[in-house]
Amino acid sequence: MIGQFRRARRPSRALARAAAAALLALTGIGIGSHQSAQATEVPVDIAPVSQHLNACFPEPALPWLPYMGPAIEGALIYDDWIASIITAGQACEPLRVPLFGELRMPLADPVMTSEFGPRYHPVRRRWLPHTGVDLVDRERRWRVPVLASGMGSVMATGSFAAYGRSVIIDHGHRVATVYTHLSSVSVREGDQVEAGDRIGRLGSTGAVTGPHLHFELRLGGAAVNPLDYVAPWPEPPPGHA
Repeated sequence: MIGQFRRARRPSRALARAAAAALLALTGIGIGSHQSAQATEVPVDIAPVSQHLNACFPEPALPWLPYMGPAIEGALIYDDWIASIITAGQACEPLRVPLFGELRMPLADPVMTSEFGPRYHPVRRRWLPHTGVDLVDRERRWRVPVLASGMGSVMATGSFAAYGRSVIIDHGHRVATVYTHLSSVSVREGDQVEAGDRIGRLGSTGAVTGPHLHFELRLGGAAVNPLDYVAPWPEPPPGHA
């Protein structure tokens, strides 16, 4: 097995959640740079994604909300928009929780820099939910390939304010993965992917303090701890030795 994760210290368990027109939550912010995330502006530069309508689901996904302000504030917009796309698009399917190891890590040799769950936000200076894990390459290389965790269909791509350039993959059975802060995206909505396919490259787009991958696993639209289900690669994935 390639290496082991070096985990950050586990933060205290405290939650904070803001309520607005759409339910709001914050995505992850990486570590390792002196750049101020608060000063970063990220234009949303894509057309609205498809409505992701589903005959089993009476409502479409939440409407696209263009945002041109500071990226750190835009972090409060997109978590539930992403969840609504996944929920609406997968509504006809029964939920099947994946077994550990059915999905693989999105980097060939990752190190975790921030865990899933509540954490003290370094810019907003309060406890906020972290809906995924932050990963970097073990050698701290930038723009390394970001890999699909499993077979599936690309549900959406685009620039989502604090998330930066992002990809959402539908793995079926109401299982989805989310990959954010990418420097580039290699797939389009509707593309079919296999485990280990390159879908983009690690970057620092959106609200970040350094290059990293914010990676989420969603079951029925709800964020869960990826480390409970996603395993490291036992050997370098094909083409990434």
